[in-house]
Amino acid sequence: MISTITGGRILHPRTLSLPSRNTKRYKTSVAILHQAIPPPVINGSFKPPMPGGYKDACADIAYAVHSLNDPNISIITPAPHPNPATDAGWSFPDTQPGILAAIAAGANTIWANTPLFADHPLIATSLPPGIKLIANPPKVVDVVDDKAFTNKLLQHHGFPTPKSWLLESDPKRSIERLGQLVYDLPYPVILKPVRERGSEGVQLVNGFVGMLDALDDLLNTYSVVLVEELLEGEEGTVTLVPDGQGNFMALPIVQRFDHVSGVMPWSGHIPVTKNSRVLSVREEDSWHRAAKIECQKAAELLKLTSVTRIDIRRKDENGGKFFLFDINPKPNLTGAGRPGRDDQDSLCAMAAKGFGWEYPTFVRKCVETARHLEEARTIEPPGTVVGSLDNFTVWEKWSGKGNDGVAGNSDVEEK
Repeated sequence: MISTITGGRILHPRTLSLPSRNTKRYKTSVAILHQAIPPPVINGSFKPPMPGGYKDACADIAYAVHSLNDPNISIITPAPHPNPATDAGWSFPDTQPGILAAIAAGANTIWANTPLFADHPLIATSLPPGIKLIANPPKVVDVVDDKAFTNKLLQHHGFPTPKSWLLESDPKRSIERLGQLVYDLPYPVILKPVRERGSEGVQLVNGFVGMLDALDDLLNTYSVVLVEELLEGEEGTVTLVPDGQGNFMALPIVQRFDHVSGVMPWSGHIPVTKNSRVLSVREEDSWHRAAKIECQKAAELLKLTSVTRIDIRRKDENGGKFFLFDINPKPNLTGAGRPGRDDQDSLCAMAAKGFGWEYPTFVRKCVETARHLEEARTIEPPGTVVGSLDNFTVWEKWSGKGNDGVAGNSDVEEK
């Protein structure tokens, strides 16, 4: 019988409860946070909130902890006996009251299954000493979620990333001026928000006219958008898990297929189990293996400390090296186990299974990555390139730098 601690009370095993954390059997009491705080606007961009606030993944994780029947790990839930068939009652909101309620209920470890940022309540809320966090450091996530900055920082350090351009909305510039800036882009290109969630808002643009229409739509929502050269070859994703020694281990690559207009459809529309598969070691070539090493090094450079997913893609269908095009410091972590969730393994859960970890074991490995919250609060994001965005090699900003709005040659110098 699966059990949990709920609201700080001991519940009978028939109501899916675990013994009180006061018994010395339990050393780790985990409470999971879902997204309840609206995403902040940062430098003119924001990450759209997830419908449901990731409660589905929170419930999957909590139920997996139940199924471990591990005397050293317990789960704290706000509801006395949450229903495995629903998402409700398994997690706390990521607000200050929600965090404090989780601690008051007996949690000593917070699993932040929610997008973090520098001013998140996990940074500012005073909590008892010794509380641990399962998540990447909030200040680091705040910066890494900016795909423009992260891609350029990786490029500066020699990582293979797609050529990119940054377009910033400016009401003082005319549509004609915008047209001049985007006319000569190497179409087709990918257009995306700087802080998108999954593939939401990402689109393939085949030409100049389509670009103007797409920008007219996106710039009504975001003040800055990212343009990337199209990578048309094999796409995959690498799940990275801390090894406990200060490094990352790379799980098997999950190959993606069945793109729609050059873009992977959002998992909320098509489960990733329908358009993805785990590559066996025998199927990997030297470029797959090199990509995993690049991803490990990138995660370390970016000061990430918890489970992370990095998306990779070859430039064309003829093979060759992979480019890193998306860093996911808060990857989707849904997994099969609860009723009706058989096809809801996330890309990370699929990679874990390919490595030999069933979903509950993967969840246990995530719990083992917990580090003291006070330490996570102090981890600063990676340093900027000298000159910041002004110096980036293949970027242009629509607002420009000169009187005519055109960035100078020193600012748009290709490698």
